[in-house]
Amino acid sequence: MNSQHFHVITGASGAGKSSLLAALSALGHSTVPEVALAILREQRAGNGRLLPGVDRAGFMEALLLRSIEAHRAAAALPAPVFFDRGVPECVAWMRLMGLEAKSEHLEAAARCRYAGTVFVAEPWPEIYVRDGEREASFERAARSFAPTVAAYVEAGYRICILPKVPVRERVAFVLAQLGGDACGFDSREPREA
Repeated sequence: MNSQHFHVITGASGAGKSSLLAALSALGHSTVPEVALAILREQRAGNGRLLPGVDRAGFMEALLLRSIEAHRAAAALPAPVFFDRGVPECVAWMRLMGLEAKSEHLEAAARCRYAGTVFVAEPWPEIYVRDGEREASFERAARSFAPTVAAYVEAGYRICILPKVPVRERVAFVLAQLGGDACGFDSREPREA
């Protein structure tokens, strides 16, 4: 499948990405859930050690490999395919965790391409909820926003800021952008959180 049919939805934790993906899926669109959450759930359920607080390097290697596999597997899905985060974020998260982003990590981000414009959900304190999976404070979650978006900019993607509107309106906004590059906000620089 042409990677131009692979659309990344990224941004701040707790900013409505998963709700947007769920709504797109409910409309019959192909979606790929967030890989990091899947790994965390598996590790916690099985008392595993591949957790950021236990084995950061191991967690990030697993995340990168699983993200590459998800990208590859998405080729079999009907287009368009919407991803909850993508491979370039692995590089950003490695840097945030103080890990070295090796050449093979950068090469993986270069090989696993997506459509040229990435949809970005900005930090949104009004909808942010701490729960069993999202334990960080809003302030801590928001700190990862700029480095996450910067990873896509560094990899040559444009960003399109999602409006802070109800899910149905966000779905309409995203679908309206497909086939064109008329994003309401399109830049190579992430705005401050």
